[in-house]
Amino acid sequence: MTRKQLLETGASAALLSSVAAATASCAASEPRFQFDRARFADILAKPAQHRQCCASAKTAGGAVLSAMLATLYAYKYDLNEGAGTVHEVAVLYHPSGVMLGLDDAIWNEFLIPALPHLSTTMRADLTFDGTPAAHGGNPFLHRERNTALEDDSSIEALVSRGSHLFVCNNALSGLSGTLANALHRTEADVYARLLGGLVPGAMAVPAGVMAINACQEAHFTYLQATL
Repeated sequence: MTRKQLLETGASAALLSSVAAATASCAASEPRFQFDRARFADILAKPAQHRQCCASAKTAGGAVLSAMLATLYAYKYDLNEGAGTVHEVAVLYHPSGVMLGLDDAIWNEFLIPALPHLSTTMRADLTFDGTPAAHGGNPFLHRERNTALEDDSSIEALVSRGSHLFVCNNALSGLSGTLANALHRTEADVYARLLGGLVPGAMAVPAGVMAINACQEAHFTYLQATL
């Protein structure tokens, strides 16, 4: 090997070492998603006569929540089975869909401030009764005043009746990039905040499609609520 070849080899090795170190540093700074597979399995194994998985790729005015409520209402009243015979889960995926599963603090800190900078489609998904959710917080989260539990499609009401939400981690990651660009924040910071800002009764899953498949394997019927 000539001196020139030796120097070129050494330079290449140094460059590769530098790239590897930078990659490792970036990876170390990014929050790691920890999937609680045992909890996921326990939720799917919850005993119930009827099991339904409602999926949503959009916020869509809380359509998935309305679908869950309709099923609960039908079995309890129309079919006279009483309470507790249906286990409802929702799978939220795509950046617009997972917004439903984020708490008031996330809506106030990220979603509402980013509204003017988002695409037309995403802005439409962040409206409630035709108006941006400027009053603050997740408009689909809290119990409605003067509304009976059986008629309430809020997340709090559904969770209090035994429902669960599965939130796609892939979509959370994609949404964090969009919000970071809109608000000039670091993507890693936004992602960490989103992952820690899920509503009560929700858990992150690796992918929405994986959760839908697992639900079907556990004998849940499947309804796509935002076709």
